[in-house]
Amino acid sequence: MTELRNLITGFAAIGATDDGGVCRLAATASDKQARDLFLREIGNRGLVPRIDGIGNMFGVAIIEPGSNDVVITGSHLDSQPTGGRYDGAYGVLAGLLAVEEVRERCLANPGAARRNLAVANWTNEEGARFQPSLTGSSVFAGSLSLQDAYACTDGDGVTLGAALAAIGYRGVTPLEYRPVRYVELHVEQGDRLEQVSGDVAAVSGAWMTRKISVVFEGDYSHTGPMPMALRRDALRAAARAIEALYVEVARENAGAHASAARISVYPNSPNVVAGQARVWFEIRHEDEAVVVAISDRFLERIEREAREIGVGISIAADEKRSASSLDRDGVEMVRSVARDLGLKIETFKTITGHDALAIQKCVPASLIFVPSEGGLSHNPREFTTQDALDKGYAVLAETLWRMVTARE
Repeated sequence: MTELRNLITGFAAIGATDDGGVCRLAATASDKQARDLFLREIGNRGLVPRIDGIGNMFGVAIIEPGSNDVVITGSHLDSQPTGGRYDGAYGVLAGLLAVEEVRERCLANPGAARRNLAVANWTNEEGARFQPSLTGSSVFAGSLSLQDAYACTDGDGVTLGAALAAIGYRGVTPLEYRPVRYVELHVEQGDRLEQVSGDVAAVSGAWMTRKISVVFEGDYSHTGPMPMALRRDALRAAARAIEALYVEVARENAGAHASAARISVYPNSPNVVAGQARVWFEIRHEDEAVVVAISDRFLERIEREAREIGVGISIAADEKRSASSLDRDGVEMVRSVARDLGLKIETFKTITGHDALAIQKCVPASLIFVPSEGGLSHNPREFTTQDALDKGYAVLAETLWRMVTARE
């Protein structure tokens, strides 16, 4: 689809980085620019714009005025600092075109539609600037309060509420329709489809994720004269903890995924022994018992090892996202659509987090994957072929048609 390719290219220019990627953090100037363009696209296609209090954006196609029900599709326009052009944006832009296509199909088939349709851009899905991730969709689902979401702060102490107000997207027009289904189209961000030459995946659920932010408290001292035995080096304790995580994952030998992907150090001076360090850890596995076993052993170990070198620890955040299932009827519908279109369909759980997982808490949600070449994601070189993008779009459009017209 030329139009889809052109939209993706146009949005990729916003926040473009020198290495061909995209850096479009939530509630920044580049996010505003992308939101402004999306808002223009909504208006140009005759959709009704809505922006709620957390900045979630909707373009509504009123195709059955007698119904208060709406089927929503979408994803997110924010990115990681090292993002690519497809992660998130593909689902928003394919959703925009699919809503328009299904609306026209309904107009050509009077009486077929039973409910309305909308495309969404969810706020701060990535969690790169503000934590937790999935912020906008969690507020929409009611699992995170608006005030708690507003209070999230970035590394400079700016709150999400203030940042949204600064870019003009702390909205006052919530979606007035009753959501009955949600469908999200996304690049896989892994290589399972590629490994089996699959066209699309109907995602059945998600692995459990535990995200733990640990603060290591030592003491400041000169890196030169302070005797080694007397140093209370917070960064040393953090380094030992990072290695401990990998050791515990290997010890479990269950295929868990784990990382320590962010660290902050104070005072971060080359001549001062670090008095404080904070590390963001995470452990993922489809079996919750595996995650609990690894993380509990890990926490016990790092507390003991930090104490041995005079460093204390505290837990700044401990977020547990349970292994979850997506709507079974939605999975079967996506599988049926793919088969009818002659596509090779796979079904598996996602390792990564997506807005569909947050929305599932209040509305039956579906998640559709298309292949990611080499499984690469959160990287400027992420790539999905146009043929794969088009196949995913075809599945999305037909799935939305069936959801909008279903007599249920």
